[in-house]
Formats: sequence, C-alpha cells, structure tokens
Amino acid sequence: MSNVNIVVGLSGVGKSTVLEEAMKLSENEYEIINYGDRMLEVAMDEGLVDSRDEIKTISSGKQKEIQKKAADSILVDSEDKNVVVDTHAAIQTPHGYLPGLPQWTIQGLQPENIIIIDAPSKAIYERSTDDDGRSREHDSVEGVDEYRQVAREMAASGSVLTGAYLKIIENKDGMIKEASQELVELLES
Repeated sequence: MSNVNIVVGLSGVGKSTVLEEAMKLSENEYEIINYGDRMLEVAMDEGLVDSRDEIKTISSGKQKEIQKKAADSILVDSEDKNVVVDTHAAIQTPHGYLPGLPQWTIQGLQPENIIIIDAPSKAIYERSTDDDGRSREHDSVEGVDEYRQVAREMAASGSVLTGAYLKIIENKDGMIKEASQELVELLES
C-alpha cells in the first residue's frame, strides 16, 4: 500500500534541498510532488494565472478551490506509489495567512507524517536574501519569526486533524546530509 508524507518549510529553509538529498539516500522510491506547482497547473488550466506568484493575488475562495483540486489530483497519484508532498504549512497573502493544508485538503490526503524542515529565523532570512533566483516573502528576521510560528501552528493543526505524526527536522547550516538522513529514517520507519 502506498502512503503520503507531507514536508513543509518556509522559503529559504532548504526544504527542497533536504528532500533532494534524502531521495538520493533512500532505498525506497518516492514521488515528490510540489503542491504549489500542482496548484499552478490547476489555476493555469482554469485560465486564472500565468505565474505562481499570481496565485497569492486571487480571491481566497478561488485559492481554496484550487487547493482542493490540487489535493484531489495528488490523492489519485498516491493510489499506486509513495508520495512526498513538498509544500508550505502557511501561505502569506495580502489578506493574511492562508493555511497551506486546510482541513478539506489534509483530511483527504491522510498523511502518515507531517514533517517540518526548520532553521533559525536569522538563517532563513539570510538564505532567502542570498537566493536571487526566486521571489521571497521575507522582509525581516522578525517577519520570519512570525511566519515560522504561524506555520508550525498550522502544521500541528494538520497533525491533530489527521492523526499524522508531527516531526521537526532542523536544517542547520552545513548539515544538509544530517537533516536528509533524519528525513529518510522517518520516511522508512
């Protein structure tokens, strides 16, 4: 039987890098699905946006519809393979924070684990300002502190709603291998 694991983390924490490294270390086969990319596919198919950053600007009602459709398609993918969903527990929008995995999404996915990849706020801020290739939402260390707190609370809520294990993995500077190994051990336990 296949399973779903959800890995969350703020932009700049190194979530995707930890995931990539973990997949190299793993003895099992996992399909990594980026939830934001899946949402973008749905929104583009519906003619709502042309880019990922535009998703944040559409109405919250429409964002919720897109989240649900993306989750439904991920659930179909997980029927015959092990899936790791790469996403955010919280999404900062002009209207406030939106749950990255609201009740109707996370209950449908029924994850085995919700894994938070985390790092100190200062490190996340510095990593995000050093990455010229992507648009980042962090404008201060204090802003990262708030965002981390909200994201942790939303991830914990997802654990409560589904009964999934909640694990926090620290991605300390220069220790990608250790964080990746910890992730592999959790996925394969």
